[in-house]
Amino acid sequence: MATEEEIVCTICGAKNESSAGRCESCGAKLDPLGSRDLSPEELAARETQQGRFRWKWVLVAVGIYATLQAIALIALPMVIDAYDPQGLAGLMISAGIWFVGGIIVGAISPGRTFVEPTVAALIVVVPTLLWIDFRSDVYKLSLMAMSVSGMLGVMVTLMGSFFGEKIQISRSRR
Repeated sequence: MATEEEIVCTICGAKNESSAGRCESCGAKLDPLGSRDLSPEELAARETQQGRFRWKWVLVAVGIYATLQAIALIALPMVIDAYDPQGLAGLMISAGIWFVGGIIVGAISPGRTFVEPTVAALIVVVPTLLWIDFRSDVYKLSLMAMSVSGMLGVMVTLMGSFFGEKIQISRSRR
């Protein structure tokens, strides 16, 4: 519970000094009276709302995904002969990478930025599907199977970024 000298951010729940104009955690404008006047349901609804969309975190997420996928889908098959992520296996590896990347971006980005990793996954899904299809010589998937698997990977990214947000909130409340 916040003391009289603290203002609880209605966006991320972080405690701030009463003289602060913006939240130290997420940068949202602080309303000294607004957080005290809200019912618990209204406060919870505000906590789950996305702040403004930031392309910076989309680019960070694309960078994380591209780096991890370059390692998992391009570099490792060159080093390990038995490792050959084709077809569904390559898509599941990519979905795992997007999930972990969503957690990372959700945890390190300020405030609520769970949409940005998902948009980044939508951006990288097409090149990923093209690469996996290009590399596949045994386990070819149909276009429908690839599309559905890619969209499932994007949904997994949304879950990962949501978990990352929960990690961020739990750290800021300590």
